[in-house]
Amino acid sequence: LMENIFRVCINGRYYDIPTQNISQNTLENLKNLTDENHTIDPRKLLGAFLEASEISNTLQTNIQTALQTLETLKNI
Repeated sequence: LMENIFRVCINGRYYDIPTQNISQNTLENLKNLTDENHTIDPRKLLGAFLEASEISNTLQTNIQTALQTLETLKNI
């Protein structure tokens, strides 16, 4: 089932990524990082990872703050 696999090359090594395990948005982002030879520049991949990690950390912090605020308001 090759239609369920996204194959990329990073530093000369090929990786098969099962597409059913990742969101459509993430798959599109990976495709945007991939050139015509199915190669991803490791610097671009690292940059995308760091950006996603920063977004995730910000969201987690905001959710924790919102939950604490709700708990405080509940106790008033």
